[in-house]
Amino acid sequence: MTLNHYLGSDRPLPTGSFGYVYTYQKYSDIPKSDDKHALHNIMDLSHLNDTLVQVFETDLDASGLDIGEVSSMPWRHELPISKPYVYGFNGSFTLSKEMKTQNPQGYACSLKSIRLLLSHMNEHLAAGESMEIYTCCWDSDFPKTINPDLNWTLHLPDFEPEGPFNLVDKQFIRVTK
Repeated sequence: MTLNHYLGSDRPLPTGSFGYVYTYQKYSDIPKSDDKHALHNIMDLSHLNDTLVQVFETDLDASGLDIGEVSSMPWRHELPISKPYVYGFNGSFTLSKEMKTQNPQGYACSLKSIRLLLSHMNEHLAAGESMEIYTCCWDSDFPKTINPDLNWTLHLPDFEPEGPFNLVDKQFIRVTK
């Protein structure tokens, strides 16, 4: 199941990609795998040889936060967000004790995405203001609904995202400062 995450704000927020660390290399200069199933071994990609592509050194470098505006989308009014500015955001937003011990690299990537999101909200919230986070499944039917058992309020100054933390389907979170 793929989840969509939405962020509601009283004022416009910066959009874009945050936290990624990469360099650019020509496609022809990137070492290729010997794996016979790798795409470059299945089809001719030589037309890309002079194309610059993003190269990430580690999985942590490749994790981050993407935020894009959805306020003008025709289905925006179906979301249970009361704020006038609505953004979609992507990243990894699951932390658990099991993940920390069994997949420390995945835990670190999720922690980075969560901290980037919270930092972005903190930077654009004044004391006493709030934002809203709503998560739902792509293939859920409209209208989007909230599961009241999953609702909670996150007070930014008091919150440290060490886990557990998870954004789940039909969850609504009010974020305050």
